[in-house]
Amino acid sequence: MTSMTTSRPAPGTDGPAAPPACRVELGSGPAAAGRARRAVVTALVAAARKDWADAAELAVSELVTNAALHARTAVELTVWIGGGTARVEVRDFNTALPAQRNYGEQATTGRGMALVAALSSACGVTGLPDGKVVWFELAAAEEPSEEDLLAAWGGDEWDLPAAAAPQAPRTTAQELHEVRLLAVPAALWLATRQHHDALLRELTLYAAQHEVGVDFTEVERARQTFSAAVVAAVRDAEARAPRPALPEGHPGLLPGGAGSVDVTTTVTGDAGHAAAALQDALDTAERLAAEGELLAFPGQPEVVAVRDWLCEQVQSQLAGIAPRPWPGGAQERFETVGRTTAAPGELPAAVRVVRDSDRGAVAADEANRIVAVSAPLAAALGWRVEDLLGRRIVALIPPALREAHVAGFSRHLSTGQARVIGVPLTLPVLHAAGHEVPCHFMIEQVRSPAGRPLFVAWIEPVEDGAR
Repeated sequence: MTSMTTSRPAPGTDGPAAPPACRVELGSGPAAAGRARRAVVTALVAAARKDWADAAELAVSELVTNAALHARTAVELTVWIGGGTARVEVRDFNTALPAQRNYGEQATTGRGMALVAALSSACGVTGLPDGKVVWFELAAAEEPSEEDLLAAWGGDEWDLPAAAAPQAPRTTAQELHEVRLLAVPAALWLATRQHHDALLRELTLYAAQHEVGVDFTEVERARQTFSAAVVAAVRDAEARAPRPALPEGHPGLLPGGAGSVDVTTTVTGDAGHAAAALQDALDTAERLAAEGELLAFPGQPEVVAVRDWLCEQVQSQLAGIAPRPWPGGAQERFETVGRTTAAPGELPAAVRVVRDSDRGAVAADEANRIVAVSAPLAAALGWRVEDLLGRRIVALIPPALREAHVAGFSRHLSTGQARVIGVPLTLPVLHAAGHEVPCHFMIEQVRSPAGRPLFVAWIEPVEDGAR
């Protein structure tokens, strides 16, 4: 693996003296990646370096796709070949630099630069006054193995240069306004932002073939200003918070385990337009995801609610309204939203096993709705079976743990990361009367005949429900 570095300057400073093998204006949008691949391969073949073509195609696709998704500006491609090295540079006109993410093996986004690092002999980013250049080099060396590329898919094996810290928005021509976001739920917001990344990537690709009526430039501005400021504040709080001692076998804290944080950031007066554009884009993406038009799953209700709250806080405070804290995830509306009950004949075999079990068991779908519950578990928790069916699983989770549950569940749907599946746990479950019942847990994931995920939890009260 290589590391991100700025050891080679970009053109316009002290760049290579030889003329480039090619320089192409790619425009913007998803089609730019295809134009970049063709240009790079043509240049390498002309220089008798066809052996580098596969790696170059994959790496340049990542860089140009990143620019199309996040820079939202024109993109320029420059290729130098000589001295046993090929250098490929992708230049855009957005000053925001790449940010490292760690989204897990199944995530559909967040690992491009790790893959570029694995494919190249060197790679880097150079900030410019009006944008940036992201580059990689290929040299006459052994190609990365399949194991190297799979390891890079984890997304955390490259380092950003110090210059890539989150940047403040450019505000040269506009008045700054302070926005205070109070009691931001740390783990839930990080999971929400991660879900946004997956949805917006899918929506961008969908928009290449369909009219969606989304202002992607304003959407990216929202993500790079107040949304990025919240992420930075959450991670700073997490780094400062003491790490609690966890019992043996505990899966560990979710990212954002610092609880809630207050965030104060500055935005320009037109940031409300960006916040509204972000809401509109995500509403469109959520609808398309629910219709099966995108690969991403629709967001959990709490995920949608917390992003609406944050965007509306930006808009309302710019209109002179006082800040309002996030009201928390322990709201009754989240327990019953979207209630549906499947007919017995539609139930997959695994769900019928839960329904008929003489043990404590509950099954939920990808919307976190309870689709089956055993009679012994319902009785132990003071419910009737029919009253639990169709409710969301948060109805059984103590209020203090709900946001962490939703964050973990959302991260699992977005990335495939499984922190508690197959791990024995002892956690409290909420009784219908309002008290907590300590229980032993084992959660497993199965698939319905249609391929949809189902989650089965085997739950046994500790010492017959002793509290």
